[in-house]
Amino acid sequence: MWRNITFTILALVVLSCGNDKKIKNQADAQQSAVSEVAKKDTTDLLLAHNKSTPLGESDSRRISDAYTPNAASTITTIKFNDLLVTINGMAIFDAEKMNDIQQDTAEIEAEVGESLEGRLISIFSEELTSLTVEQRYETSITIMNEGPHCDLIDWEHFNSDWKWLKENSNRQFIADEYSEQDYNHFPAVSMDELKQTVKEQCGEEWFKLLAKTNSPYEYPCAVNISRYFLRITGKRINNGQKVTKLIIIKTPMGC
Repeated sequence: MWRNITFTILALVVLSCGNDKKIKNQADAQQSAVSEVAKKDTTDLLLAHNKSTPLGESDSRRISDAYTPNAASTITTIKFNDLLVTINGMAIFDAEKMNDIQQDTAEIEAEVGESLEGRLISIFSEELTSLTVEQRYETSITIMNEGPHCDLIDWEHFNSDWKWLKENSNRQFIADEYSEQDYNHFPAVSMDELKQTVKEQCGEEWFKLLAKTNSPYEYPCAVNISRYFLRITGKRINNGQKVTKLIIIKTPMGC
């Protein structure tokens, strides 16, 4: 029930793409505390995985220690064969797919209005130590037509550098947040090439929308973040072997 209530709130606030940052902040405020039901459901899931959970070189903690009073109520869980990752406060489409054990790379799609930025990431493992998390993002061009939009996710991109994530006092990693300038990073492209790409990938009607457009930043074009990447690295406790997992988070573009 708590999850349905959260999605209803998000559906009401995600009405305008011109106020993305404000919408995200409103959603954060509305998700300011974990309900007892949410905490119990996720605790039961994690307890089924591990009774205790080593982190870092020598630290370990109980599942119940992984939560703070300010954790968000929507919890996305990604299971690998040797570790489990939770992202507090980010809902995804087809969450049922995450019931399966993922391979070394997991791809997920955030729901409309959801973001990785500023979220708390917890990692639980009995097999790995020295765990670290890095984050980067990718931008793409989207073509908007009021409601519908065509995203050029198979064309040019800007890819940021990897950045190590900091931990809070509860050993949760804090996802990076980006500025408006970060969102607008994109390589220089020819408008003729952009229009031709739109014609090929989106169709003639979308191509016509760009007849008077002179920049990728001019409506109906826009540059926005299309994917976030998390890279988790650790060492096997029994033999010191390095292990790397990748989580790719697709985020809706346009409006």
